[in-house]
Amino acid sequence: PALYRSPIDLPEGRSGTAEIKHRIYTNKITIVSIREMVTRGVKPYEVTLSQPIRVHELYSDEHGQLMTDAPQELNQIADMLYNVRPKGRVLVGGLGLGVLVKTLSVRAGVDYVLVIENDPDVIKLCATKDYDVHCQDIMEFIEHHSRIFDYYLLDTWQGTNEATWWDTVMPLKRAIRHHWGARPTIHCWAEDQMAWQITRQLTNSNMPEHWYYRKPFYHMSLP
Repeated sequence: PALYRSPIDLPEGRSGTAEIKHRIYTNKITIVSIREMVTRGVKPYEVTLSQPIRVHELYSDEHGQLMTDAPQELNQIADMLYNVRPKGRVLVGGLGLGVLVKTLSVRAGVDYVLVIENDPDVIKLCATKDYDVHCQDIMEFIEHHSRIFDYYLLDTWQGTNEATWWDTVMPLKRAIRHHWGARPTIHCWAEDQMAWQITRQLTNSNMPEHWYYRKPFYHMSLP
């Protein structure tokens, strides 16, 4: 874990239903949370700040907080980049504050970055000229586009529970594979956390009342 510096510098402001706020942290701050320890099997980690840091927070009137560039999220992005190592043509699903795409735009080996974001207010607040942004629903774009990408880095959801995987992540991955087979690399934000929760549910005799755990989709003898 490391206290990474944010690559963005956006003013506070509002556009329609989206808003950017600043928050100043002066004491301790989390880099790896207890939840990550449980779902990812990593050691929790926090640091004591020697000087204040400013954190951007992106909010939606409808959905609440969408994203921050707090050290925890910056550490997760750095971890993903180290392990996935995107290069060539990269499609990013979800702009957020633009932290990931700003980093990709100056990354060695990345030739082109396209962001798919369905909220024009988020685009107005957060997009820069370092990359291309297309305003459209991510599933609609995947189902109808003809452009070939080497990497798909997707984060168009808020939740990180198993319902998010079944309802959003899995359909997106299947749509990409349907069009392009095994060629592109797909990385979905927090999918490792979702996978842990799915595994826990499938090995638990007290099954939740969700469609994806009911017969005939799922059936096995449980203790």
